Amino acid sequence: MLPAPRLIILAMGAAPLFLAGAIYDPFAAVGVLYLFVLGILVVADLAFLPRRGGLHVERRAPKRASLGAATRIVLEVQANYRRRVEVRLAEDLPPHLSAEPAELAAIFDPGAKGTLQYALKTAKRGRYTLSAIDVRVLPAMGLFYRQFRIEVPTVIDVFPNLVDLKRYELLLRRGHSYEGMARLRQIGPGSEFESLRPGGYSDDSSRIDWKATAKYSRLIVRNFQPERQQSVLLAIDCGRATAGEFAGMTRLDYFVNAAMMFAYVALRQGDWFSLVAFSDKIESYLPPVRQLKSIDRVARALYGLESRLVEADYSGSCRFLGLRGRKRGLVCLMTDVIDPVSSDVIVSYMARFARYHLPLIVTLADRDVRAVAEAPLASRPDLYSKAVALDVLAAREEALEAMRQKGVSVLDVDPHALTPELINRYLAIKSAHRL
Repeated sequence: MLPAPRLIILAMGAAPLFLAGAIYDPFAAVGVLYLFVLGILVVADLAFLPRRGGLHVERRAPKRASLGAATRIVLEVQANYRRRVEVRLAEDLPPHLSAEPAELAAIFDPGAKGTLQYALKTAKRGRYTLSAIDVRVLPAMGLFYRQFRIEVPTVIDVFPNLVDLKRYELLLRRGHSYEGMARLRQIGPGSEFESLRPGGYSDDSSRIDWKATAKYSRLIVRNFQPERQQSVLLAIDCGRATAGEFAGMTRLDYFVNAAMMFAYVALRQGDWFSLVAFSDKIESYLPPVRQLKSIDRVARALYGLESRLVEADYSGSCRFLGLRGRKRGLVCLMTDVIDPVSSDVIVSYMARFARYHLPLIVTLADRDVRAVAEAPLASRPDLYSKAVALDVLAAREEALEAMRQKGVSVLDVDPHALTPELINRYLAIKSAHRL
């Protein structure tokens, strides 16, 4: 049990009486009587303090949560007390989870039921157990809280961001684009027949369907779409290169969220999608899948990935990819590049893939380093910081340019723009018939 704020206020109320008693003795006697009465109230309040068994709390939570997205958690409360009580609840959350708001409070009449809810935010993928709920119960006009814990075990799996997939699908059905991404179903470019439509003066004569034109006695042209059942292979570096953080999330988390949307779009386009994650060993591998219902397999392949502070084995992973990706397709490698020396091994192996596949390197630009490089000089220490930042950016750009000269496409973007830029690049590659 804990003292309520009103008990502290009432106890402090005796101080003026004793101060006045230093001047006039009867006030001291009043102060003693005041404390005696307050003591009786304290004993009575403790005797009738609400018991632990009178409160029942159940948690309703989804089995899956999405990384970086708020998940609604509902607490159902049953107050089996004869008095009106104030109930305060707080989750004892494991690391990497947070609640907004952190504390819930409500007033319940005798025997009343109610629900309280909060937004659970996750900062790391994995399986978590929500177990204990800290409870404080304060009766009406009470002087003490009854504090205890209720064990309500609930297991939640934090997957890569699945909320964006639902939003993306909804916007597509309404005919809208999503956060700067190109429209998914592109009619016009490509070489695979999609449908017929009435033609106009602006249509290319090579697209005219002469048989349909003769049949309907009006100009009919063919619609085309990007080819389907092409091969897309995504490789994710889980080594030390992707362990850095941006805005509370690691580079790997940004890559994983983008990989989920990339896989969803590729599967929706009818392409084959496969995935490999590696550090100094193969961390996860998903064989080629094609149907959209396989997106759950993609999520499970990405679910347990974590950055490891080891050097990534590019040679071993490239040999692994070479044995499993014999059909020409898009080979997308998500990693980070620091300077030409450290990226030589990446350049050499990706250049080999350029003979038979279309290689694409995806890296994240460091906004903090760029901000230092572009900031105006205000003091002597700024001069050294700016020089180092400019040197880092120059070395990085040199490494990326070496990749481009070897025939490797490069996508170097801000972390928050990674997903739309990656999807747009993929759709542009398909539209340009580069696969």
